[in-house]
Amino acid sequence: MLTEQRIQDLADNIRQDMNLLKAYEDELRYEADPRRLARYRRGIERQRESLTRYQQEYDELQKQVTGVPSAEMVDTADLLQQMDAKLDDVLEGQESMQDDLKDLRKTLLARFDTSEQVIISAIVQRLDQNQLATVQSILDEIETHSVPQNELQETLRALQQALLEIRQTGLNDSQMVREVENLSAVVDDPKLDVTHKLKVSIPIIPLILSYETEVELKSGLNLKTAWQRLKVRVRGER
Repeated sequence: MLTEQRIQDLADNIRQDMNLLKAYEDELRYEADPRRLARYRRGIERQRESLTRYQQEYDELQKQVTGVPSAEMVDTADLLQQMDAKLDDVLEGQESMQDDLKDLRKTLLARFDTSEQVIISAIVQRLDQNQLATVQSILDEIETHSVPQNELQETLRALQQALLEIRQTGLNDSQMVREVENLSAVVDDPKLDVTHKLKVSIPIIPLILSYETEVELKSGLNLKTAWQRLKVRVRGER
């Protein structure tokens, strides 16, 4: 009876860890922050250590079983195999997604000159796959002059307001503060035209909007409205 209970407990633990692995897999699909990625990677490695312990416990229990293995033992063995395969899939998938993200970031940065790349490189590294795709599509619209000048001006004004407000309010994220300072110098440069200013600044807008709830920007609604209008245009709904 004790052995049967240990087998059931072992199977339950394996199922819980597999659910956690699925959660990691879902989060990794859209995560771009290197710190969070590293945390998820450590979590997955801990799952690998758990699997080793589970296999050792299963082997010990198996020694205590005589005759034909019970259905619970067979099911638990299957669960161990499934967890092992899932760990491999998640790790391989993460590596593949990171390679894809590197290519997307490299393609995006190639649209800018060297001095602009210095300004926005750190920003681009923090964008996830969906954000990168959206930024690319919006830049396409801007570069082909498909966006009316008044929309460009409204978007730039909303962005300038948000950048100013962030600089005045401050963030706990020192890297984001530096990026805001660097871009503020671009959007406030009188020698640059509206299109040029906005093109360089577009990559930071998704990040600002992701922080909007945290800092409660008064200008956040204006920027969100302008960004949504650009996204609608990209989808061809205008």
